[in-house]
Amino acid sequence: MRRHCSPCSLSAAAMPSRIPIMLVLLGALGACQPANNDDEPPAGLAPSNDLSAFAPTDLQRGEILATVQGVFDALGGDADKLSAVMMPDVTMRSNSIEEDGTVTSSTSTVEGLRDRIVSSGSTMVERMFDSQVMVSGPIATVWTPYDFYTGGEFSHCGIDVVTLLHTQEGWRIMSLDWSRQQPPDCQLHPDGPPQGS
Repeated sequence: MRRHCSPCSLSAAAMPSRIPIMLVLLGALGACQPANNDDEPPAGLAPSNDLSAFAPTDLQRGEILATVQGVFDALGGDADKLSAVMMPDVTMRSNSIEEDGTVTSSTSTVEGLRDRIVSSGSTMVERMFDSQVMVSGPIATVWTPYDFYTGGEFSHCGIDVVTLLHTQEGWRIMSLDWSRQQPPDCQLHPDGPPQGS
């Protein structure tokens, strides 16, 4: 018959030789425990202040900015370009801060923007610069300063925030929001006024 040995049945002489082994095992188990460091993100996630994981490739950046530029080209008089760069149900919102600090917003539709372009008696020029682009899967965002001229005269400047979706036809704009401001609350294009202004 086989006898089982339990820790309680060890002789007093055998216990001291077992203590170093038990200490080594306990130390090894302690080393296997995950560190409790709240400053580090979980494995596989970028730190919250590091957006480099969302940087586009050069090809993506070029395609995305070309899509946004398509809206500005349409403002120059070719309203048909809108359907090539915007989703049919795109949302557009202009946001301004009045002198009393009140924020006012107005919305537009593709049809409304198209009508404005067609009926405008003067050329509209919008120019973006220093654009920041981020991509995550099929979604992209563009945050870009811009300035806007109508009929060769400066109108306003601000920030465009554009959300795009990558479709079978390429990048398409899902939403376009912008602030309408005046210097010094916004920047003008570093190249100066557009030609003809």
